[in-house]
Amino acid sequence: MNLLTQYGKEIFAFIVPVFTLILNKYFKNSAKISYGELHQFTYLIYEPLLNQQGEVVQQTQTVHTQAYVFRNDGKEAATNMEVIFNYPPMYLNVWPSRLFTVKNDAERRHVMVFDYLAPKETIRCEVLAINTQVPMLLSVRCKEGIAQNIVLSPQRVFHPAFINSIRLLIFLGSVSLVYIVVVLLQWLLLKTG
Repeated sequence: MNLLTQYGKEIFAFIVPVFTLILNKYFKNSAKISYGELHQFTYLIYEPLLNQQGEVVQQTQTVHTQAYVFRNDGKEAATNMEVIFNYPPMYLNVWPSRLFTVKNDAERRHVMVFDYLAPKETIRCEVLAINTQVPMLLSVRCKEGIAQNIVLSPQRVFHPAFINSIRLLIFLGSVSLVYIVVVLLQWLLLKTG
């Protein structure tokens, strides 16, 4: 306890900038792109694949699908968002319909560039390939930084009353935490004053 009495002001002077640094790092307004794979599936189609002469090459065909979702979780717009696939997909849909440009890099990678993604905006990208694999998603990035890959899974939807009661409990807990921190800081300043 003698340490707090003797060096309390210095400890407090050290804690305040560290706390400010943490707040600036994790709660700063910026664009934060996240993406994840919604689903993938392979359909087995019982229809023969025919060649030019009408001969059966395969008895069955496969259709591979893969869906991705891209979201700006930040509080500022993301600009020049690039979605890079290993090679050009056979079929590709973007929903909601958005204007994007397609580029190919030196290694013939398929690059889709979206000019703008507003805060809290979400777009989906559906890829389909027949009798071949869908291209792998290599990278997602924007001018403000690299996107974060997140794992998506189906989950249960809870009743709104339950969700609101959890929000109320979290709010009350955060208010109590702030109150305890203020009381401890007051005690620390009075003890070292």
